[in-house]
Amino acid sequence: MPVVGFDIEGTVDEPSETRIISAALVYTDGTTSNWLIDPGVPIPPDATAIHGITDEMVRSAGRPPREALAELGTAIAKVIADGTPLVAFCAQYDVTALHTELARHGLPAVDWDRAVIIDPSILHKEVEPRWYDGGQLGDLCRYYEVDLTTAHDAASDARAAVDMAVSLAARHERIARMRPDVLHQEQVTWYAEQKRGLQAYFDRQGRNETVSLEWPLETRRRR
Repeated sequence: MPVVGFDIEGTVDEPSETRIISAALVYTDGTTSNWLIDPGVPIPPDATAIHGITDEMVRSAGRPPREALAELGTAIAKVIADGTPLVAFCAQYDVTALHTELARHGLPAVDWDRAVIIDPSILHKEVEPRWYDGGQLGDLCRYYEVDLTTAHDAASDARAAVDMAVSLAARHERIARMRPDVLHQEQVTWYAEQKRGLQAYFDRQGRNETVSLEWPLETRRRR
């Protein structure tokens, strides 16, 4: 079954506030589409420490955000229209960030209601509910024997997400047997259940944090 891996890197962790600086779509025929974007705002040093993208890099080689985001949005819309599943690790970040950025630049919205998305981070928590050995992409790549060439490189992360989904499905027949559209709907439920558990933990700790239960698109701001 053909799928398309999707990943973005941004300026901050909050998807409704981040500016996209790098994005990639990885196709099962081996082709890859990459975007390096000059967000027009400084990239925080802690973000650069994660993905290695500097202000100098985007100023010298990055494209104007409206132009690049229009291309990215169009490419994603075509994938969805073709009925091809998107695979993204922690997809809520990528989907919400792109949705927000397209609106910020006055570009057409992607119809996420029609999308079929496979998120290995949700699948892993569902099939391994007692997992305590780290939930980052690199942690799970080691467990699923997936080669992560360069962590936090958009193309590398997108490719790893696809490979992880394949490896996970090979180990868990329950996942492998689901149609992609059914799996998408199951993930909506599983994500909410998983995040309710996290919210309960925060509440017990007295932490004034609200966890979003929405997936893949977060529409309400958290406090």
